Amino acid sequence: MVVVDQEKCSQCGLCVEICHEDCIELMDGRPSIDRLYCSTCTQCIAICPQAALSWDGMPPEPHDRDRLPTPDQIDELIKERRTIRRFKAGKIERRFLEEIVGYGIYAPTNNYHLRAIVVDDEGLMEALDQIVVRFSARILSLFYKPRLLFALLSRLWPNPDYVLNKPKLEATTDRGYTFDHNASAMVFIAGDKKIPLSEASAQYALYNMVLYAQTKGVGSCLWGPGQIFLTRSREARERLRLDRHERIYGTVLLGYPAIKFSNKVNGKALPIQWNTGEP
Repeated sequence: MVVVDQEKCSQCGLCVEICHEDCIELMDGRPSIDRLYCSTCTQCIAICPQAALSWDGMPPEPHDRDRLPTPDQIDELIKERRTIRRFKAGKIERRFLEEIVGYGIYAPTNNYHLRAIVVDDEGLMEALDQIVVRFSARILSLFYKPRLLFALLSRLWPNPDYVLNKPKLEATTDRGYTFDHNASAMVFIAGDKKIPLSEASAQYALYNMVLYAQTKGVGSCLWGPGQIFLTRSREARERLRLDRHERIYGTVLLGYPAIKFSNKVNGKALPIQWNTGEP
């Protein structure tokens, strides 16, 4: 909850100007917050020159611009990040996991009510993985193994991912697991399915966690099957204690990497379309 220290407030009005929810107004020269409409974006805390606003009484800190990374350092960090699918044996301490997960809250978001579910119990992680294996086998049997149906769906749904998923499902079914069981933890981002753009918000939060984990030597793997299948499984929902109105919007595996990548990949480019306004 955003709190105003009226004694520190200089009545400059910057918090009113920045509030995109229009839930702050000056009353007798002092900021008043209508909490019914406050989304807790905390822009008002960040902009206040007097540090008069805070979160639950936790005072803000001024930025230290000298600590900001250079463009070259950002380039190195982003290009060093690779998906890790093989992990060393060894647990990540819970206080460390809390630190990693905590950075998810600073990501851009359209859903301010997401929550993180962290699983670091080996037995539960394996049980959840087996649920995904069973789902994978079922989908493979229903949609991919019947040749005529596979050919028909490939024509009706000309999505290359549909074809590319076939060997992944086969490999998962044959080996009996989806990920390296040396992973130390699973992190699920869950939220209310009625809130728009929740999946995008969850992915932003996960990316914050992934980048911070990388700086601490922890590898990560976004686990798509966990997001897709577990949210539909009654057993998984019960084990993760999901509320009836919640669904899983993102999943990441964390652990210490068993492999080391040596090279940055150059030459990849996102297609860009420049629009001039002309028809």
